[in-house]
Amino acid sequence: MATHTPSTDVESTISSLSLDAKVGQLFIAGFDGTTPTAEIEELVAERRLGGVIYFSRNVESPNQLQELSRTLQAFVPDDGPPLLVSVDQEGGRVARLSWGTEQPSAMAFGAADDPELATQAGEAVGGELRSLGIDVNLAPVLDVNNNPDNPVIGVRSFGENPGRVAELGTAFADGLQSAGVVACGKHFPGHGDTAVDSHRDLPILDHDRDRLDRVELRPFRRAIDAGIDAIMTTHVAFPTVADDERPATIAPRVVTGLLREELGFEGLVFTDCMEMDAIADGVGTVEGCVQAVEAGCDQICVSHTPTKQRAAIDAVVDAVESGRISESRIDRSVRRILRAKRMYDAGTVEVAQWDDAAEDCRAIARTVAERGVTLVRDDAGNLPLSDEPITVYEFDGGRGSLAEEVRDDGGAFAAALSVAGVTVDASVITGETLASESAAAGCPTVVRTSNAASNPEQAATVRNLVAGGTDVIVVATSNPYDLAAFPGVETYLTTYDGTPPSLAAAADVLVGIRSSTGRLPVTIPDPTSGDNQ
Repeated sequence: MATHTPSTDVESTISSLSLDAKVGQLFIAGFDGTTPTAEIEELVAERRLGGVIYFSRNVESPNQLQELSRTLQAFVPDDGPPLLVSVDQEGGRVARLSWGTEQPSAMAFGAADDPELATQAGEAVGGELRSLGIDVNLAPVLDVNNNPDNPVIGVRSFGENPGRVAELGTAFADGLQSAGVVACGKHFPGHGDTAVDSHRDLPILDHDRDRLDRVELRPFRRAIDAGIDAIMTTHVAFPTVADDERPATIAPRVVTGLLREELGFEGLVFTDCMEMDAIADGVGTVEGCVQAVEAGCDQICVSHTPTKQRAAIDAVVDAVESGRISESRIDRSVRRILRAKRMYDAGTVEVAQWDDAAEDCRAIARTVAERGVTLVRDDAGNLPLSDEPITVYEFDGGRGSLAEEVRDDGGAFAAALSVAGVTVDASVITGETLASESAAAGCPTVVRTSNAASNPEQAATVRNLVAGGTDVIVVATSNPYDLAAFPGVETYLTTYDGTPPSLAAAADVLVGIRSSTGRLPVTIPDPTSGDNQ
């Protein structure tokens, strides 16, 4: 493995790098498989790639991931800066490490509403990532989710209150950075009030500046003031800031004007993946990468396609050689990148710490889940469950966004109820609408939903059960907004995610082992009255 001397002078390093090597430092690339591909080796060794990003496709086990990190760092030339290794380990369904150490979703933290707990969680997650050779967590999400129809943020946000998002997000970031991992707040200037997923199209937010200051920008301003070291841009258009409808990532008025000059951010600016449709179907990935550099971004993420990764690096080099971008502009980003690598000792893999770090993560996850689970209503007095057998129907809403993981956890809630002491007479995992006459007569029925507001068969099943006179207990294990799809339900609990600790916490509340202390961090629309819950 190459050795890297933290005391090496940054300016001396910059002056020693060729233009090609300096441009390579600006790029982050993803790759397929649990071992390095020939393409990623070439990018690191020959093109002086600045960083890599891990997805679930790269993750098999802790030992494997430690070895992968070591192997990738070994590709770095002896005289080169180490890689910055990044991952999206937000919690909930946006968590690439799938062996049970992930935290509940940010919205579960919002329901628990304890900044100290958020800091402890950040420290625990940071400790685990450091032990795996990961330097950057692309978290926390600082978006204010005040749009129930948002298809991509939702429970990834701490809630709809800008002050709560600011406080909890900053606390989580502080914990990460105290553990030696770069926190990257996202998605600047805000993706919370959209009804379009930027993975699939270009959302446009035309709020005036006063509204942006009060809502969207407040968490980012708080995190920047507290010393967060990285911010990720969003592929959302803000015409009132940029004066046009280009995505924020490639808008100089947003990145340089608003983020750098006005908010005073001096850390690393990451782009979201430049292969997302909001960029790829507009200016295109390769040209978009050039424009992102022009806008002021430091770390350009091309997550998937080797040909696009190479072409984008070539395009930025060509832009400098043609005079379109100055080399001094490249140097400014390289300077920030090198400083971050030295500050966070990039390139180290502290193998011996993983077991303890993982247990810390699991312990914190249990606490967050227990304090976040929220009993929204029990108007029928169905809780706690009696000793009689119950029927359980489970739904999985699938992948709500391309950012989420697809995990098969069918039957997991019935299993959690059994552990809590409930006799499950029947557990039905279904993707089909259940007619009311199919319900077991007189048998208490628990329905686990997941994004029912956007999955008609789930909502229809619950409504049919209610219409048939069944006492229905709904447990929403993703967006809490599911209640709006069946407002007649009298007993409704939400966990904000389907992680094992959250399912166990919900089961404990249903049987009366513990009471619910979580409070809704968002407002659920009530379609029957036109008002909000």
